[in-house]
Amino acid sequence: MMVYVDTRAGMAEDGWSAAWTFELAHWGACGQGPDDAAAVADLAARCGLAAGELDVVERVDRAETGDETVFDRDRAPASEAERAATLAILGGARARTLALVRSAPAAVLAYQDPARTLPTYASWHTVGQLAMHLADTESRYYLPLLGLPTRPRAGDLVTELEESGVHVRREVARMAPDLTATWDEHGSWTSVKVLRRLAWHEHGELDVLNRLVQQATADNRR
Repeated sequence: MMVYVDTRAGMAEDGWSAAWTFELAHWGACGQGPDDAAAVADLAARCGLAAGELDVVERVDRAETGDETVFDRDRAPASEAERAATLAILGGARARTLALVRSAPAAVLAYQDPARTLPTYASWHTVGQLAMHLADTESRYYLPLLGLPTRPRAGDLVTELEESGVHVRREVARMAPDLTATWDEHGSWTSVKVLRRLAWHEHGELDVLNRLVQQATADNRR
C-alpha cells in the first residue's frame, strides 16, 4: 500500500509525524507518532497490515514547507468514489458523536482528563469542547479554506453538531473536484486534501471522545 508521510506535522502532539494513504479501502486513515517510522507503523496497525506491506512514496516536511502541506497526490481532481467515501464516513461518524453527546449529562460534558496530552495550540480540553471542535474544524476551518461557505455556531452543542453535519455534507456533495487555495498562514489546500481530512478528523477523534465519556461516567459513579 502506498503511503504519504508528513514529517513533523504536529497533529496529535507537537512535532509528531503523520502517515496517510489514499487507498479507498482505508480512506481517511492516518497514522501518527513521534517520528516517521512510528507514524507508518501506526498507520499499518490501523489498516490491519504489516509494516512491510507499506511503501512510502512521498514525504513532505512541514518544518521546511510551512504549515499545512499538500502531497502531489492531493493535487489530482477528487474522484466521485472519494467524495462518496467521505460522505459515508461523515454520516456514520456524526451519528456516533451525537449519540454520545445526547446521552452525556452536564458533568460528563465538562469532564477534563488531566493526563491527556494535546498540542500547544489546542483549546478543546473537555468532552464538550472536543465535540464542538469537530464542528468548528469542519464548518469554520476546512470548508472556508477552499472558499466554501462557512456558518456561525448554533446556540447549543447538539444543534450545532446536527446543523454543521448537514451543512458540511451538502457542501461536499456539490463541491468542485479541482478546487485549490494557498494561504500565508494555513498553507495549501485542495479538494482531495479537504476530503481526506474530513474523512479522518471526526472518525479519529471519536476514539478519544468515547474514552473520555467512559472515564467521566466512571468517575461520576464513584
